[in-house]
Amino acid sequence: MFRIDFDRNSMRAPSEKQMTSLGSTSEMNLRYAHFETNVQLAAEGLDESFRIIPILDFMFCLILAAEKVRHGETGEVDFTENSAFITFQPTGSSLTILCSWNPAPGRCSTDEFIHGILQFATEGLEFIVGKYPAFAENPTRHKLLAMKTRLESGLECQSH
Repeated sequence: MFRIDFDRNSMRAPSEKQMTSLGSTSEMNLRYAHFETNVQLAAEGLDESFRIIPILDFMFCLILAAEKVRHGETGEVDFTENSAFITFQPTGSSLTILCSWNPAPGRCSTDEFIHGILQFATEGLEFIVGKYPAFAENPTRHKLLAMKTRLESGLECQSH
């Protein structure tokens, strides 16, 4: 079992100034200064909550980690604001999730993890575009969609 979700009600709205340039704001600004929300990550033996984190940055990091896991490598998410990190260690079709602040590991299958990350990215991007349509034109959104598509196509290749 693997689940990652965000609290739609906790997402901070962009400021008026941010709203006027949402379609063209740089990736760096979007990743670190927009769409902060509460996120929950759960797997067998693990249930973690993250308060007010920038969802797009977390999404980038999780997709990159899932891509590494798909190739049998260890993926990692580092937190910019502190020294905490999450490690995703695949062993065959199993995945161990280790949080630097929690000695108890989480476990799930690599497929559950990758599918969970894809669902998180899909729902997050759809929610933001639904609430802030100007974001649909932003190159960062297109980059995330391309990363997501690459991860999905890698799964399709493995299943054939």
